[in-house]
Amino acid sequence: MIRLTLRHGTCKESCVAIACLSFLLSGSGECKASNRIGHLAVLLLEKFKAEEYLPVINIVYINGVHSRTMRLELGMEEALDAYKKGMQVGDIEFAMFNAYLYLMMSFISGQSLVELEMELDVFGKRMVEYKQMTASNMVLVIHCVVSNLITTKDCLSLIASQNEERESMLAHAIEANSYSFICHIYIFGGIEAYIFGKYELAADIALKRQEVEKKMSRRTKYFGTSDFYDGLTFLAMARKTNDIKWVFLAKEAKASLENMNHDGNIHCKHRLLLFQAETKNLIGDAKEASHDYDLAIASAEEHGFIHEHAIANERAGDFYLRNNDPRASQHYGKAHALYLQWGAQGKSDNLSKNIPL
Repeated sequence: MIRLTLRHGTCKESCVAIACLSFLLSGSGECKASNRIGHLAVLLLEKFKAEEYLPVINIVYINGVHSRTMRLELGMEEALDAYKKGMQVGDIEFAMFNAYLYLMMSFISGQSLVELEMELDVFGKRMVEYKQMTASNMVLVIHCVVSNLITTKDCLSLIASQNEERESMLAHAIEANSYSFICHIYIFGGIEAYIFGKYELAADIALKRQEVEKKMSRRTKYFGTSDFYDGLTFLAMARKTNDIKWVFLAKEAKASLENMNHDGNIHCKHRLLLFQAETKNLIGDAKEASHDYDLAIASAEEHGFIHEHAIANERAGDFYLRNNDPRASQHYGKAHALYLQWGAQGKSDNLSKNIPL
């Protein structure tokens, strides 16, 4: 299609081909070129009034270079608009993938879990109704994690659950060599394990996912979210085991976030500050660590990531507790309140149960 466009000129179908080219370029590290070409695809979409192609272009462009720079709130709006347009024009498959994208971004941006659970129910049922099982399974993974965060349960992990439905999802994905879905399960399982303080499990999940990613043409980063939780997990393991390998793995995750930050991803600043604080904590630089925790907490609050604001406060509480500093209770209390505000009653109960104060 690109060749036909270059030879005969543009038509409304050209916007899809150009968006796909943008996606391919972003995977090879050509971010500036990818961004320009992706923007061109959007301009052609508007020029030809080719709204029937909005659902596919939104998926390709957002999952490509645009994911490195866009505000998640804007991405959520665009995904929801693309879902509605897809349903209107009969592009059910890409409509449902846009619905999944909207739900995924809602989770990683820290939207209310109670409201998100209701939306997961609605969209999940709609996906089953329209027999869009790939999108349905992706949504089911998110739903499992949200449910565990909201409700206190004995078995907290998506990966470690004895639930047959969850076990079969991962088993079927592995059997089918569905690498992207395997990574999707591992990413959300790792997030859940880390939030609940199961660092060994989170580390094991992260390492398994990284092995799967070696078989893929491009990593699934979810707007830097996988690198963020990987890095925090590896730093926690470095502190727990004193094994230098975890430090090197954490540095790799940090470098990936730094690249996204350099490309203009506004959601990386507070994450990198928390990495910095945890690193200073690890090497025993208490004064600088305290300062960096304050910066990370303030930045997370500024960007409106309530769940990562809570995590930053919890990590600060851990730091002050290890240093016998009375500020620990202040930060644990703030973390508890923020988790409740997020809707994570299960995590709040877990925190109250495990804080040694």
